[in-house]
Amino acid sequence: MPDTQTITGSCLCGQISYQAEAALLFQAHCHCQDCRKNGGSAFAALAFVPIESLNWQGETQTFSHNADSGTKMTKHFCANCGSQLFGTNSNRPDRIHIKVGTIDDAKWFQPQCNVWASSRLPSTPINSDVKDFATMPVAKSKK
Repeated sequence: MPDTQTITGSCLCGQISYQAEAALLFQAHCHCQDCRKNGGSAFAALAFVPIESLNWQGETQTFSHNADSGTKMTKHFCANCGSQLFGTNSNRPDRIHIKVGTIDDAKWFQPQCNVWASSRLPSTPINSDVKDFATMPVAKSKK
């Protein structure tokens, strides 16, 4: 994927569309129970961008909850069709994740790791080239 790319997408019904002009910060598959429940699938495919790079048209609804780490997670979704589009984490207010399934053309997506791999369902295929973290790796502080 190029350093900076235009990423576009929408919800299933089309009432909410978005665009981000950004360099990706991170790409991952998350296998935590929260991601499985909120997405209704075996894991979530997530692309993280700087929050200021994402603009959307249409009104999202939000749902907030505390993650296992104690951080506040906020999910943005379409009230009409229920599509989950983005999410934020109170520990990283500078970034937002985009649900890869809502991106118009995500052929470039390549997860850098699996987080919460300890919660992965046994039937989930494993790519041995993608690093596993049992939980969420802790970011190193910048000094």
